[in-house]
Amino acid sequence: MSKHSLAALIALLACCPAVLLAADAPAAVAGKPAAPQPPPPPPASGSPELASLDFFVGTWTCTGKAFASPMGPEHATTATVHAARSVGNAWLHINYDENKTKANTTPYHVGVYMGYDAAAKKFVEGCVDNMGGYCTQSSSGWDGDKLVFEGVAKGSGADMGVRDTFVKKGAGELTHSGEFQGADKKWTQTDEESCKRTK
Repeated sequence: MSKHSLAALIALLACCPAVLLAADAPAAVAGKPAAPQPPPPPPASGSPELASLDFFVGTWTCTGKAFASPMGPEHATTATVHAARSVGNAWLHINYDENKTKANTTPYHVGVYMGYDAAAKKFVEGCVDNMGGYCTQSSSGWDGDKLVFEGVAKGSGADMGVRDTFVKKGAGELTHSGEFQGADKKWTQTDEESCKRTK
């Protein structure tokens, strides 16, 4: 090997670490963990979907009846309902509280959250009650003056289908009908109420 060839080889070996480091630089950048994705934005409190639920906002008085069931005989009901935006205005929180009367010795109390799932493009609802039950339901939204939530109730034995139907009767008036789905898949009405907004 000539002096010139040996000198060239030494020069090449001397420069290799720098060449290798330079070659690895893009790989190191490519192997770098990706920056964490920002969290999805919260539902817009001013979205038209959430705004459509504002019909319920306020305090209501309701009169109606609970139909005969394993929980007891048919009886008249009166209740107060309070609905307001909650949890950063992203949800509508509704409390339904029946009054204890001679006919209704075990009044029903339920807390409900209604909101909108923008990804699924549907309204959602979750509820808990004083009997230890809870439910999850969904809805496609208002159909004219009617809003129907349907889903599953748990906590009192076997899961069962449940459905709540709200109908606007004016700017400050509505009706509600509750139903459950038996093992035969037939729907049975559990209760009905007429409600008027008082403030």
